Amino acid sequence: MLLLRSLLRQSLKCKVKCKVKCELNLAKWSSIGASEGEKRITEILKNKFPHASTIAVTDISGGCGAMYEIIVESSEFQGIRTVLQHRLVHEALKEEIKAAHGVRIVTTVPQS
Repeated sequence: MLLLRSLLRQSLKCKVKCKVKCELNLAKWSSIGASEGEKRITEILKNKFPHASTIAVTDISGGCGAMYEIIVESSEFQGIRTVLQHRLVHEALKEEIKAAHGVRIVTTVPQS
């Protein structure tokens, strides 16, 4: 499980920062070994952004649910400024993250 989570994180960094198409199907692996909080947040985001090609939620607080890293790649973000993309994600998770210490949000539009 730890290896798959590591691969997912490396692939996301590659995909998000370098804009390189990675061969790993991120959506398929995003919920493997996930905590209940990660699964719940992922489901909410899947409902809010049904056309998202990538949704990845990682508890970066060591498992206590105090801080999450959330990555969403969706064509729905096309033409929307980054700050507004983040606001859409934050609004969708308002109830889930109000007790969290922090949330790191990364949003992107798929490369054609």
